[in-house]
Amino acid sequence: MNRYRNYMDRITAPAGLHEKLLAGEPPRRRKSRYAPAFALAAACCLLAAVGLGRPWEADTVRQSLSPTAGVAATPATEESLPPEPGTEHTLMVEDPFQNQPHGFFNVTGLAFPDCTNSGAMLVDYGPPEGWFMERMTAQDIIATLGGTDEVPWVLCWTGFSLDGLVSYTGDGSVWNASIHGVQGETEFTLTLWPGQYPLLSPSYTDAVTEDINGLTVTSWSTCCDSDGDGLDEYTYHVDFQYKDLGVSFTAAGSDSDPASWLACVLAQYGYDGFTTEHLVSRTNGEGFLDLGTATVSGDRQLTQEEAYEEEMSIFFPDPEVLPHGFTFASAGRSWNVDQSTLSILFTRGNDSISIGVTRFPASASLLAPDFQPDEVTAAALEEYGYYVDYFTDYDRGDNPGWRYDAFTIHYPQVDGSTVAVTWSVRGVAPSDLAALVNGTALPPPEDGPQVFPLE
Repeated sequence: MNRYRNYMDRITAPAGLHEKLLAGEPPRRRKSRYAPAFALAAACCLLAAVGLGRPWEADTVRQSLSPTAGVAATPATEESLPPEPGTEHTLMVEDPFQNQPHGFFNVTGLAFPDCTNSGAMLVDYGPPEGWFMERMTAQDIIATLGGTDEVPWVLCWTGFSLDGLVSYTGDGSVWNASIHGVQGETEFTLTLWPGQYPLLSPSYTDAVTEDINGLTVTSWSTCCDSDGDGLDEYTYHVDFQYKDLGVSFTAAGSDSDPASWLACVLAQYGYDGFTTEHLVSRTNGEGFLDLGTATVSGDRQLTQEEAYEEEMSIFFPDPEVLPHGFTFASAGRSWNVDQSTLSILFTRGNDSISIGVTRFPASASLLAPDFQPDEVTAAALEEYGYYVDYFTDYDRGDNPGWRYDAFTIHYPQVDGSTVAVTWSVRGVAPSDLAALVNGTALPPPEDGPQVFPLE
């Protein structure tokens, strides 16, 4: 996701799309951003006129269906445990009909206005104090979706690999529950918010709210190259509140058809059994010793004084030696079972010095650093960066000065862990920046391994 990446996002129903979802086949690339209105209407008429064994195919035979079909490959028992990070997914949804034709329902196309270039409001929803997270087991996921032993078939999630996370408040109640699915180039994220409407960011001004079978649904779509590969990705989003449960669903992929179909189906048939009432913390967020299968994480904002009291602040520059005009802007600490990060930001107008210090365990697989600790010199930084002046094309209102791509330095620790320090800087001369970086690194011991211990 990269990166919990952008949230995942016209309904058309071309033949063969179901096979692509099952096989994880890379979908075709489309250039158009818009699904014409007549195409939506035609798709709806098609779905209303025929029984669909595969929702994208006609000429099939209607059958009697189990309301909880959608076999989970992972055994659905209380003992079902999620995998450790970096291994297989928690749950694989298999086809309960074994590729045989069966019936489906009439699906209405939603508006999905194109909000690629519309105004958006970004909101930083801070989590509640004392919050923590735990991974969901296979049975947690199935029960959250309203199933008993299987994922409900009406979601059309056959072939998707699923993982889930629950965020709890400090008192152990559920703040939200999120299920992520992936199959080939199509991904989705479903987030449930008990007792409230979903907290949404971004929130688009051109999003459309409409009544679908008595349910008030808000929808939007975007089309842009979000991952820098030169190809557009299509994102489709719906959100609504059903009874006392807020529901947010975002699907995305390089092909618009499966993403839009999944969003339409969920907003019309998939939500009736959603619940978080069964979700109870297994750890109550108690430290890192009794985590079991849980992933505990959190973060909090720090003052400058609090930040410099942290152990990893030895990799921060002394505030007294910062270039003239730089002042403290913010700091924070975040952590989970695998790593912890301490960060700080100093600013001077449009110029900035941002440092992030992350400690990784010995088992972590890390990308090669940009510099070794003894390689950060004024000459090296001058070659690494570039200078922007009044005769160079730069942003309106920007200041001339030095720019650098973010760079990372690794400091091995005596216990086998690694501290990775990432600098993101603008407006500081190479000689001054080299002095700041080198002022934070402890010299290696003579005639010993090149480690830079925190202790």
